[in-house]
Amino acid sequence: MGLLKQIEQNNQGQGIDHKLYKSARISIKRNLWKPLELQDLIRNGTMSKEMAHFLCTCVKARLNIVVSGGTGAGKSTLVNALSTYIPQEERNIIGDVRGKNVREILWNENKKIQGFLATGHSSSPSNMIDRLEIISYLEGVNLAIMAIREKIADTIDIIVHLSRSSNGLRKITKITEVQGIKGENIVLRDIFTINTLEGSYY
Repeated sequence: MGLLKQIEQNNQGQGIDHKLYKSARISIKRNLWKPLELQDLIRNGTMSKEMAHFLCTCVKARLNIVVSGGTGAGKSTLVNALSTYIPQEERNIIGDVRGKNVREILWNENKKIQGFLATGHSSSPSNMIDRLEIISYLEGVNLAIMAIREKIADTIDIIVHLSRSSNGLRKITKITEVQGIKGENIVLRDIFTINTLEGSYY
């Protein structure tokens, strides 16, 4: 069963919060910093409405999401915006996946983690997978490479990749599903990607 169909079935009858599409007046005060919300990220071109709706649905379905990208790409901003759609008591904000965080995510050393949001430094979704494998080795995980890959594929559901252009514009360039293992490799499928020439999503 595809991920999109599975999400639709999980949310059938529950209704989707259309907060993203409601217009609202925002009172702006000087010298008052306000975290960006998904509506703001839609307005400034970081993502499309369809992307925002999909990610909001994934968060509510408690999928495990890693937001990847380079330095200053807006990873923490996106995680903070998405985290508002998780009930406070259920929030699992991992932060940057490095070192011991990889053990916490993949091997649940402390407790069962479900529906987490994490960030990771990478140049693409596939590079994020490679980095998770490398970090596992550096952390001394005494497992064969295939066992590590199976653990990654079983744990990570979605990778959201952000890029920052030379003019400072931040955009989600890919939303990728981690489908599982085929042969010796982790299979990735792009759900959304950007046409860099046109600036449009498909």
